[in-house]
Parts: sequence; C-alpha cells; structure tokens
Amino acid sequence: MGFDARLLYEVAYHYYELGKTQEEIAGALGVSRSQVSRAIKQAREEGIVVIKLVPPVVDFGDLQDELCSRFGLRQCVVVSGEAGPSRLLTQNLGMAGAKFLAGDLKPGSTLGISWGATLCELAAALGSEKPSPRDMVAVPLLGGQRQASADLQVNDVAARVAAAFGGSNVFLHAPSIVDTPAARDTIMSDSNIRRVVDQWAGLDAAIVGIGSLVPPSTLLEEGGFSPEDLDSLRSAGVVGDMCMSFFNIEGEHVSTPLESRMIGVGLCQLQALKCAVAIAGGVNKACAILGALRTGVIDVLITDDTAARKVLEARP
Repeated sequence: MGFDARLLYEVAYHYYELGKTQEEIAGALGVSRSQVSRAIKQAREEGIVVIKLVPPVVDFGDLQDELCSRFGLRQCVVVSGEAGPSRLLTQNLGMAGAKFLAGDLKPGSTLGISWGATLCELAAALGSEKPSPRDMVAVPLLGGQRQASADLQVNDVAARVAAAFGGSNVFLHAPSIVDTPAARDTIMSDSNIRRVVDQWAGLDAAIVGIGSLVPPSTLLEEGGFSPEDLDSLRSAGVVGDMCMSFFNIEGEHVSTPLESRMIGVGLCQLQALKCAVAIAGGVNKACAILGALRTGVIDVLITDDTAARKVLEARP
C-alpha cells in the first residue's frame, strides 16, 4: 500500500532538506524505520523528490589557450569528450554553443545559421534555457537539405533559435543541391531568394557546424549526396565542409562540380564576417575540424577535449 502524498513530502523534507537519519524521522513522525525507507523510495518514484546530478567542472584552459594561440582564434570553448554515446556529446556541444550564444549575441544582431545535428541541439538548448529576449534576426546560410530530417533543416533551426531569443527569422525556400548549374542560376536569380542571400554579406555573426566524411556524420547520413558524389569529394581530398563549402586538410577550398549546383554561403563570405563560430566534436571529426581551422574562417571554436587533443597532435 502506498503512502499519502503529504506523508511522503514530510518524510522527504526531513531526510533531504533537514538531513535527519531515517531512525530520527521514524521517531519524530511515529512510524517505523522500514516505513520511512519505503516512503523515501516512493517519493522519488512519484516525482516528489527529483535528484539532479551535476557533473564536475573540468578545466580545459590549457587546451583552449593552445588552440587559440595556434589557430589565431578569438575564443575557444572545450567540453568533456568522455560523454559516452555520440548523441550525448552532441547535446553537450549544443548546450555549450547555446550558453556562448546567449552570452555573446548582441541586440540588433543578424545571425547566420547553418544546419545539422549539433545546431539542432543548440536550438533545443536555447529553447530550454530561455535566454534574455533581444531584437535579432536569424538567417539561413544555405538551402534546406534534400533528404534531411525536418528538425535538422536549416530553416527549422533558424526559426527555433530566433524564437528562443524572441527575435525573427527569414526562410530560404530552396534546396541545398539542385540537379544542374542552370537550375541553380535560375533559383539564385529569383527575387525571393535574393532577398535572403543578399543578407549574407551584412551578417554580424554566424554559427556553423563542421561536416565530416568520416562516420558517424550527419553530412553522410542526411546530406542528400549520392555515392558517386561522395566518391568524387574524397578523390578531391575533401575532409569536411562548412555550409556545404568544401575544404581539404590544409584548409584550402576544394572546388568540385558539385559547387556549381549548390545554394549556400561560400568560405570567402564566411571569412569576411565579423565573427564566425564553429561548433563540432568527436574524434571522427578531428581532421575536418583541423581543416576548418586552417581555412582562417573560424573566430570561435566550440569542441570537445578528445577532438581538441587530436587536432593539436597534427603538425603546425
């Protein structure tokens, strides 16, 4: 038989808030010690008691400083890479990105947004944190993915980031990859598309993911590329992308036939921004992160310590 909710609260209050022993609680309330033990268990099961674990704060200051020094970063945020499943690491990176954005984004800013699992988690974390409202505009940096899940698509991510800040967003109603260069030219000449694309040059900041050709990878799973497309990218020395703009391990832009069919911001445009924030982690992305850092695009990097150490092992 279960206990009355009032008794459960009383027992839990004495045990968790006042720090009394089960024997002391039993004497004070006129019940047996075994009843107190069962009441504590029931209080947790019914949600009267909620226990929150707070992981220890690990100081990655040395890693952050070294990454900033070697790659000329304005700032670097490193989280623990020992997060177990990749989904948990992605969530931790998203929360770190949300915390950075909530503290750094100035009122009146126009913010460029890319797509992907980590950006999706960032949007979710902002929605939970509810940062202080500010007048801002979220702008997609590339077309919506052809095969990506709905919550990973750039328009959805941009809308959720804007909503979290009480700002506004624009939609880029175009795919990221079209069938032919002629189709791209036609889409890019449309006045509705131009109104969004023309905003890229005036962005105050951008936050982007870093794609990788090493699984597990959202770029591979949701990017809409054919096996032939992926083979051509690997053959050209591509290790990663930012907003579907590809680069090699040396940070050099890799021009491929795919580029003439893509609708998205270019590396040169990202490099010209006041602040480009890149967020990515996992040892599988170390080469992509290294290449991205060498492009000179990134001003702020948010990553994990495992990927950071792998990046720093590479020759300068």
